[in-house]
Parts: sequence; structure tokens; C-alpha cells
Amino acid sequence: MSKQDKKELNPYIPKYIISKPWYNEKESGPNESSEEITDYLAHQRKTSEIVDYSLPQVGHGINDETKDGIRNASNDENYDTKRDRWFGYSTEEWLAKVKNWNEKNDIKIIHARNEADDSDDTDYELELNELGLDRKDVMQNIKEDPMEKMLRDRQDVPAYIHNINSRSDAKIRIEYDPKSRLAKDPTKGILNDKNQFVKKLEGDAKDLKTLQTFAWDLNKKNEQQRKTAQAASVDETGAKVNVTDGNDSLEATPTLMSIKEREQKEAAKQKSIAKRRKILDIYGGDKADADANANANGLK
Repeated sequence: MSKQDKKELNPYIPKYIISKPWYNEKESGPNESSEEITDYLAHQRKTSEIVDYSLPQVGHGINDETKDGIRNASNDENYDTKRDRWFGYSTEEWLAKVKNWNEKNDIKIIHARNEADDSDDTDYELELNELGLDRKDVMQNIKEDPMEKMLRDRQDVPAYIHNINSRSDAKIRIEYDPKSRLAKDPTKGILNDKNQFVKKLEGDAKDLKTLQTFAWDLNKKNEQQRKTAQAASVDETGAKVNVTDGNDSLEATPTLMSIKEREQKEAAKQKSIAKRRKILDIYGGDKADADANANANGLK
């Protein structure tokens, strides 16, 4: 009885796991088991045979090619060769691609030149061939029309037309100097010295700009008075009390600032009238007014 038969079988393991299938069973001797046939430690057994590992062998030694008993050393790879990413790379494929691209590009250039030189229809070329004429000869005999240079393109608008601005009195102002025959600078009033865009002020925007300038001048005029009042306004503890006047700010009181500007204009107008009346009184203003009225009415 073999060693395997002497082993006790585990009743809980199914038979199809314990027994081998018939197609995997190998013929063995009457008293030899599979464990005795296969030696898994054969590679570790010491043998008396001496192996020369310098000779090329299957699975052993150097895998170099030999010719007439001489090793071919051309396949040796040193440290740098093994780490060269372009070792053995051939540029033939890349050069073939570049050549193909250049050929296609040359074809496109030639085709574009032919289209530029020959822009007429094929029928026109056939008629020239039937008449025995060459296109170059035909083009040389054509005279230039002097009126062609004088005609202007419809999209070519003169510079002074771009500067036509309509006034409120329905009149047109052309920014063009007829004496020098040059158009005025269209950027004047639009671009400042730093080449920054500044919109032309008209209407309410112009009035607001004037009012803002008036508010700045008034604030500058009253600034010294505010400083004096601020220095005098010191409480018992010695702390300074800030004195501010919001009436000089256009943003704080726009209506009041507009009234102040109107009052200042009216005062300046009355002052001018009084000055004129005083001069007329000194130099005989009544007679001068009568003569002026008579000349206006056509009595003299």
C-alpha cells in the first residue's frame, strides 16, 4: 500500500476534490508516487558537474551571438547606451513626413499663383486662342483711362465729413479750414494731452461742469474762514471740534449751489449795468442813448 493510501481520508471533503480526473492521471510505477517523481528542490542540489558560464547557453551565461566561435561584441550595451532614449532611433520616417509636407506646400503655392495669374474664365481664354492672341499682348495694348484715378470709391469718405456736427440752431458746422485746405484735428476736444478719451460736454453736462467749477472756487474761497472757525472752536476739555460746511459741496446741496451760482451771475450783471450807467452819466449818456435809438430807427 502506498503512502497516499495509508493517509486517512477526510470524509468532509468531496470526492471530486480528492480524486484526480481521468484525463490528468499520468502513468507511474507500481510503488512510485507523484511526490517522489517530481523533485522541487533539484535546482538547489549540489552536482559534481562544472558549468562554464562564460559560454552562451540556453538560460545560462552570456546571451551574445557567436560566429565561428568568436563572440560578437557589437551588441554590448554599456551604462550610457542602456539609458539613451534615442539609441537605435531612425529619422527616415520623420524625414519622409517632412518631404511629403513640403511637396504639398509647394503644390498649394503653385496653385495659388496660377489662380492669381489666370483669373478669367476658360471661355475667354479659348476665344483668345482661336483669334491667335496672347493675353499678355492684349493687356499691353489696353490704355489706362485717366478718369479711373479721379473716381472715388463709395466707401471712401472724406475726413472733414466725419467732423460734421449739427448745432442746436439747425446749422451745420464743418471742421475744415479752406485756407490751408486741411481738415481740423478731429481729436481736439475729445482726446487730452495724455491721449485719453474726454467726451465733449454739451447741454446739461456743460452746465454741470460749470457748476462744479463754481463750487470748487467757492469752497476754496471759504476754506480759510473754516480753518479760523475750527481753530476757535475748542471745548472746555481742550478737544478740537471739526467745523464743516456742506453748503459748499455740489454733491451735498446741488440745489443750493445752483441758487448761489444764479445769484452770483445776477450780482455780476447788476454790477456791470451800474458801471455802464455811471460811465454814461459822466459822458452824457442820455444824449448818446437818444442818438443810438435814432440811428436804429433810421431817423437820421
